[in-house]
Formats: sequence, C-alpha cells, structure tokens
Amino acid sequence: MKARATKDRHRFKIVEFTNPSGAAVWRVSGTAEDGERVRVNFPSRAKAEGERDRLELQSRNVEISTRLVSTRLTDGQAAEAERAIAMLKEGQSLCEAVRYYLDNYRATSKKISLDDAFAEFIADKRNGNVRPDTIRSLHVKVGFLVSRHGRANVSEIASERVREIVFRPGTSPVTRDNVRRALSSFFAWAKRQGYCAVNPCEAIEPIKLERDEPTILPLPDAVKFMAAAAAHKRGALVPYCAIALFAAVRPRELSQLTWNDINLEAKTLTIGAHVAKMRSRRVVELSDNLVEWLRPHALRRTPICGPNWRRAFDAVKALAGYGGRAEGEPAKDAPPLKPWTPDILRHTAISNHFAAHQHEGKTASWAGNSPDMIHRHYKGLVSQADAERFWQLAPKPAKGKIVRMAA
Repeated sequence: MKARATKDRHRFKIVEFTNPSGAAVWRVSGTAEDGERVRVNFPSRAKAEGERDRLELQSRNVEISTRLVSTRLTDGQAAEAERAIAMLKEGQSLCEAVRYYLDNYRATSKKISLDDAFAEFIADKRNGNVRPDTIRSLHVKVGFLVSRHGRANVSEIASERVREIVFRPGTSPVTRDNVRRALSSFFAWAKRQGYCAVNPCEAIEPIKLERDEPTILPLPDAVKFMAAAAAHKRGALVPYCAIALFAAVRPRELSQLTWNDINLEAKTLTIGAHVAKMRSRRVVELSDNLVEWLRPHALRRTPICGPNWRRAFDAVKALAGYGGRAEGEPAKDAPPLKPWTPDILRHTAISNHFAAHQHEGKTASWAGNSPDMIHRHYKGLVSQADAERFWQLAPKPAKGKIVRMAA
C-alpha cells in the first residue's frame, strides 16, 4: 500500500492512494468547521479536486460569517458566550439568565453546615435569655429542616427545600404559618452572621389564617366547672381554676404564680416581667367573687399548681363534662365529653369582662392584650346579663359550696 500527498496549502488535502487491490484512488481528507472528520475516495484527481474546492468554499463562507460580527469581546469571552448560549434551553435569553444571577446570587464569606449553624442559633437564643418554651418550639419547628438537610451549607438551602418543610402533608394552616415564621427567624439570624446571602423564607408568602371566634364556657358550664373544682379532692385545684377563669391569667403564667404574688386585701395579682408573656410586669385587679374563692386557700397556702396538677385538672374537666383524662373508666352510659380548647378559661374571662365593662382599653389592660384584639375577637360573645351573673359566681361562706345559678 502506497500513498503520496500533493503539495498544497488547502484546508482539505488530496492524497494519492493505492489500495490493496492495486487500484489508484484520490482521497480528500481534513476537518470541517463543525469538527467533523472528512475522508472521501475518488477514482480521479479531477473529481477529488472538485470535492475539495466545494468543502473549502463552504468552510470559508462559515468563517467569513462569524468573523464579520463587530464585538468588543475578546476571543476568549466570545467563546465563553457561545458556550453559555449553548447551555440555555430554546427560547431562553442569555441576558435574562445573567440578570437573574445578579439579582439572586450573593457571595457568602462564611461556609457552615445547617447542623452547626442551628447549634449556634440556639446558643445565641439562650444567651439572649429566650424562654425555654420558645427554645423547645424552635427545636421542633426548625428541627424538621435540620434533620433532612443538616450536612448542607446554610447558603445552599433554597426556598424549595424550605417550602417542602412548611407545607408538609397533614399539617394545618396554623402549624404551617408557625413553622414558616420559625424558619424565617433562623435564616434572618444566619444572614446577619454572613452564613447566607438571602433568607429563603422571603419567597414564601405568609399563610392566610381564618380567625375563628374564641371558644368560651357558657354560663351553666362555668358553674359546673367551679362545682367540679370544689368537689374534687376537697378543692385542691380551686386556686388554679378560679384564677384561670376569673383573672384571665395565661396557663404558662399561672404555672409560675405563688401566694406571694397575690394580695387579697388590695385585690391584686402581680405577674412579674420574668413570667409575663410580653416580659412586662402586669397587675391584675381581682374581682370580688375571685377573692372569695381564694380566701380559704390563701390561709392554707394550697399550692396553686401543685404536684400532679395535670391529672387533677383533667379530672375536673371531665366532671364538668369536658374532654380530659379522668381518673378511672367512665361509666358506659356517661354522656360524651365536650371538646376542651386551649385557653378556653382565659377566653371566658375576657369575654365576660368586656361584656360587663364595655370598654376595650380597660379589658385589654386587665388581660394583657391590645384593645384592637379585644374588639375584634371578644365583642358580643356574652350578654351583659350573663356577665353580671358570671361575676357573682362564688362559694357559699357557710358550707364552701358554690352558688347554683339558673342558666
């Protein structure tokens, strides 16, 4: 087999080639503009030269069309732009892609895993004197994200990952909004530390919530509730139940009260700043009937929230006809228990106070709320007549039994 290249300066070469059969052929070979290798055999040189000229012309036309474009880009920048355009999908603009990048990318100076950042976040909260209940809540709500993506850098967590956590199947709108706000708090902190450039929660709209009117105890049920408290274990839970029902003290605040916080002569109850929800000392005026409920227990220093109070409280609720884990098995013919909603005693007290005084500001100050909240949520839930009877509900001094009022 014998080959000899002709002497020319063309992009495509013509090579005289003798194949194994002994026949002479002319081969055109080279590389096209798109990178494809060309190698074609012809029986005569004339035909080979014709094909070579066609290929050369085609190549020159492509080169001329690209080189005539006026640009300030260097050869390297032009090549990079071509590669970037090739990466885009059909119809996508390189300018739009660059604009999106500039709007959303922020270089972070610090790299840290979600696990380590969350540990720092909790430590900062503790150092800032955040209450244990809030710390526990953050562990639960932010913990959903940390458990799934703990090894990822904080700056790598996109809004899609956060959205998966917020909108977990089976969760209520209230839960979803609470989780979104907890995660937003964490990422806002991380942004201040330089761990991420943007807060991914900002891309998630707040969840719209339907604000139902508060659930309260009707007057007959309030009577039953205090009767049950007085009857259960010689009234051991009367202080807790009476303060919750007639002073609108929140459960967490109530759990930390002592008799030192109560002045029956002045008819006041002081909730210290370290206990109050808003971290501001609040003095609650005690109604006359509440003073009567508390007086005998103040002398005995009955624990306001003593050992096993939860079991006792559930028993009182069940005796009053509401859901709870009552001691012992309920009778087979016992009527079904009504649902017990969170803060029902506080809502009952606020509703009756507002109905009795007809003054949003006075009720708001008394309950540690805002006037707007009182007006929007508690107006019209109780009649003035029922409110008057509610504030007269008191034990009989002689026998320690409550006054039975007709509904």
